Amino acid sequence: MENQKISWLWKQVEEARVSGDSEKARESLERLLEDPSIKNSPDENLAVLEMCRIELSSGEVTGAAERLSAFKWHGVPGAAALLLAADVFLQLELFESSLESLESYLKIYPRDVDASRKKGLVLLMLHQDDHAERILLSVARKERYRVASTLTYLALLEAKRDRLEESLHLLLQAKELAPYDEKIEHSLLRIEALRVQMRRSAIEKSDLPLVDVVPGMTAGMLGLHGYSSEVATIAADAWSRFCSENTPSGRKPEAWAAALEYAVTRRGPHFTQEQLAGEYGVSVTQLRGHYQILRDAVTFPQTNLLERLASEGSDLLRDARMEEIAVILADLGSNSHEFQSASDAAAWVFQRVTPVDEIQRREIEEFVAYIWRKKDYPR
Repeated sequence: MENQKISWLWKQVEEARVSGDSEKARESLERLLEDPSIKNSPDENLAVLEMCRIELSSGEVTGAAERLSAFKWHGVPGAAALLLAADVFLQLELFESSLESLESYLKIYPRDVDASRKKGLVLLMLHQDDHAERILLSVARKERYRVASTLTYLALLEAKRDRLEESLHLLLQAKELAPYDEKIEHSLLRIEALRVQMRRSAIEKSDLPLVDVVPGMTAGMLGLHGYSSEVATIAADAWSRFCSENTPSGRKPEAWAAALEYAVTRRGPHFTQEQLAGEYGVSVTQLRGHYQILRDAVTFPQTNLLERLASEGSDLLRDARMEEIAVILADLGSNSHEFQSASDAAAWVFQRVTPVDEIQRREIEEFVAYIWRKKDYPR
């Protein structure tokens, strides 16, 4: 009779999990844990882990940690329990315990790619980077580099090694595979910020003369700001002409680099002096003063050249359209038109806005398709 009760409670837990009813699942698990017949049994292990998972999903980290403080296996844990334990331990940053559970699970199912990927992540957290790299590369090859989470973990590995360009490349690949994954978007922003920070840090420690430092710094920042390599070439040429007849003063290459970027971009889509000062870590007064010196000494290209270059590669020009596009997409989400397909909806958008380039066209089409899947449009 007691076994029937336990089986019935586990059935309630499973049904609640499938339906997403966490309160019902919690209630059934509490009843399981209160039942003396499951004490020191595998059922108790599984109930504790399931309860921890629910607590973690609702932000009750302290409760889950306390519940696991004296956790130990009763009997030989099954594969499902091991995998659940690995997830719970990982979320609580108990990486050694998570690794132990994953290794036990992989002895049972050595070809489980998802578990191997997770093991790679745990090894990264334990700073066993070489071992993690071997596992993640093996997983990536099996997946033919088509799973976003694997690429994201490899990007994390590259970032830990200060190889930020490689990390950014992997994250961009992951973003293509999972365009609406906010975690990847956050990682991209962090890597970009680290690139700027490390570039500045390297410059501050460098013994290179200011004349040599400025064009490299400007080129790097122009790339971060979405300009093509041709704009960086224009900047380097202008700086070379300036230095051939002038000796730049001061100890802050950032001030000259910020002024140089403003000088070569100001006639096309550009950041304001205030924005650039913040990007380079200098004051607006410093930027403005250095820009005036450059402007008085060097002739910069005419407007049409910069507009042409910007239209070919600048994210700034594309971003300038995003507010207009956002309004139209908002109208799409609430308009009273009835579309027969996602392509009809996209055509409605393109009647109202012309994409700057093919990349932006594709982004809009993907977003319309996303809205179409989420909204209850007639099909």
